[in-house]
Amino acid sequence: MSLTIIKISKKALADCTPEKAFWSNNSVVCRNIYDLVNCIRSMNNYTFNYHVNDSLDKNDFAKWIWEVLDDEELAARLHKIYDKDKYIDIIEQRIKELEST
Repeated sequence: MSLTIIKISKKALADCTPEKAFWSNNSVVCRNIYDLVNCIRSMNNYTFNYHVNDSLDKNDFAKWIWEVLDDEELAARLHKIYDKDKYIDIIEQRIKELEST
């Protein structure tokens, strides 16, 4: 197991600092990948589409994952995903990968 994977898993699974938290437009604050997947799971389609939108080429969650959690691989997997259920599945799969490292 590489040190890079361990570094990514520790950072992605741990809380970020409060000033780097993700604030969804439904006022839910996410400080780690667990918060994020739970937030997405509970949000309605309007809120999800506000943050992830094909017509605007917008993916706020993937951007936050890349910039704050430093998980370039997960961000790349999510970059062009616009289906909420598929999005959740990809994040849950990544959590399992990171937890097993």
